[in-house]
Amino acid sequence: MILKARKTKIAPDLNKRCKERKVLDASLVFAVVAGIIIIGFAGEFFFKKTGIPIFLFLILTGIILGPVLNFFPRDPLLSTLPIFAELTLFMVLFYGGLGLTSDSVLKSGGRAFLQTVIYVGVSISVIGAIGAVVFKWPTIPSFIFASMIGGETTAAVVVPLSRSMKLSDETVAFLTMESAMNSIFSVVFFFAFVGVNTTGEGNWTTALSSVASQFTVGAVVGAGLGLAWILILYRFQKQKFTYVLTVGLILVTYSVASELGGNGILAVLVFGIILGNYKLVNCRLFKREMDMDNLQKQLGTFQEEISFLLETLFFVFLGLTFLVKPSLIAFNFSIGILFLLILLAGRFVATRVSTFKSELSNQRSVILLMCAQGLTPATLAILAVSLQVPLADTFLNVVTYVIILTNIVTAAGSFLNMRHQKRMKNTSQNLENHQSVQPKRQLANR
Repeated sequence: MILKARKTKIAPDLNKRCKERKVLDASLVFAVVAGIIIIGFAGEFFFKKTGIPIFLFLILTGIILGPVLNFFPRDPLLSTLPIFAELTLFMVLFYGGLGLTSDSVLKSGGRAFLQTVIYVGVSISVIGAIGAVVFKWPTIPSFIFASMIGGETTAAVVVPLSRSMKLSDETVAFLTMESAMNSIFSVVFFFAFVGVNTTGEGNWTTALSSVASQFTVGAVVGAGLGLAWILILYRFQKQKFTYVLTVGLILVTYSVASELGGNGILAVLVFGIILGNYKLVNCRLFKREMDMDNLQKQLGTFQEEISFLLETLFFVFLGLTFLVKPSLIAFNFSIGILFLLILLAGRFVATRVSTFKSELSNQRSVILLMCAQGLTPATLAILAVSLQVPLADTFLNVVTYVIILTNIVTAAGSFLNMRHQKRMKNTSQNLENHQSVQPKRQLANR
């Protein structure tokens, strides 16, 4: 009876404490998310002043909250992060597509494709060979790892950064198109190598035809739905919630293209480009003028806010999945440095070839240093863990180091470019002041 009385007395207390604990956890999670958003906002202001992106600090925040303090468990995130990464990637690319002009896309599209083919091909080949020969990794898993980081540049960093750096429209289009295309190549080759690892058989003709098919279907679906959406938006532009409906169609575009065997990410990018160039499309295709400037500005503003939020949260989540093993930090860091040098060498070659005898040749140094990786390598590394690829945990850690190091290089490039722009601006102002003072002196002497 005493035991029974104790249980009945203690049980309500336990239930009460559990409920309090749940409420505390929820409020604490919301407070952390709020803090992350504030850090992201402060980082954007910091970037405008210094040219240093906030993404590195966000990854570090995730590492502190996850592996160090163990505030958020790692394993539940591994199953949800790939979906969140895909959402972030195509929402950022849609925003990038809205800001691209058709002329810049036509000028830069072919060169961006050439850049992608060379950069991805050289990077995967060299990194895969070094993994197998130098580090004695199994051959196929080594090339699976190479496909994660080989030639990728993340739109989550490159698109907003290139626009904030006030580069030429052609350069912004080049970097945006490249970041979309190299992600497609990375995903296709990753699953090709995983298929070889699983079945022991591989057909590279099938892999290459898969790349061509994904490009074609993705572009056609994105263009078709983009044209249809222009007509619908024009008719209902005065209605409420048009942006929410547009987001819904972005998801439809991604899903339809993927279901038809195309690349959903490319479809969303093309959808954004068509919508951003609606005036040109109307004049040439529909033979009539449509005025949706106010609606387009609203779409751009809302999309910028959403992209910022998703990017901020994603890079913190990436830090949460990091594995801290003190005994392997030096080794993984040295491997990351080695692969960074290989990526920069491959990118140097690709940039030289793709910008040969073009206006982009003046921006070679900027293009070279815009090598930041993020969404796609992280997603593929997490997929490798879920697919139980050999050495997957090692690959995830090394990929995180590569992401951090490439972002450091991009941050340094952004900082140097902004300093150069300020120096050029000051020089130009001094020259103008000198030229305006000179005639006054001549008049005074007379």
